[in-house]
Amino acid sequence: MDNTSVTVSKAIDILEVFLLKEGRLTLTEISAATGLNVATAHRLLSTLVRKGYLAQAEKKGPYSLGLKMLDFNYAIRRNLKFLDLAYLSLSKLTKEHNQSTYLAALDADAALVIDEVGVNEDLRINSPVGKRLPLHCTACGKVLLAALPADERAAYYRRNPPRALTSRTVIETPTLEAELARVRAEGVAFDNEEYRMGLWIAAAPVYNGAGNVIAAAGIMVPTSDINAESIPRFTTAIKSCTAKISQAVARIS
Repeated sequence: MDNTSVTVSKAIDILEVFLLKEGRLTLTEISAATGLNVATAHRLLSTLVRKGYLAQAEKKGPYSLGLKMLDFNYAIRRNLKFLDLAYLSLSKLTKEHNQSTYLAALDADAALVIDEVGVNEDLRINSPVGKRLPLHCTACGKVLLAALPADERAAYYRRNPPRALTSRTVIETPTLEAELARVRAEGVAFDNEEYRMGLWIAAAPVYNGAGNVIAAAGIMVPTSDINAESIPRFTTAIKSCTAKISQAVARIS
């Protein structure tokens, strides 16, 4: 790796620290988190501040992400044209059922939340934009995992042995595989308090024009609102929502 590549790698390491830690970080904290010596960290930080990727309220003060980063958020939405289409459908679903909804895409072995429409603050903390959710025990995660070829799922299990997050989490691979087969057959996945107690979620796939799964949308419902009548209603609603999103995506593909 040449010197330029090493420098770029170190700068990225610094930015990624802010993905893992909340709030502002001092030079010492950044140095410790990245393994860079203080002088190197300071030099790179100064460049990142000058370029607007980081901000520093006062000289020798702590650092925070700069507003420049919002430009990338806008660029992502501009490139993922289906996001605006999905947001309209999710907003309508949220309004009709008074339940929070969200959209997730597969990224680095996780279901990355890329949009959400919330009505309940207690539920919104479960899926803020940018949060990474495990695949094996979340509804959107199961949809995305089910869409992978068998060899890729096997590799995923090796890299990420399923672990229990609640007493309801399924961690046995054969059981998970049987459930994923049902997801593929029925076009809907469920999370019945597997990721978080008190929360039921139904999710369905979003397809592109070629018929490939590009995302999953879910509706989050407190378990107190779940009964024999509401389950099919919420299930039908999320499947209808993703079908409309998929149709819109196909038109712009």
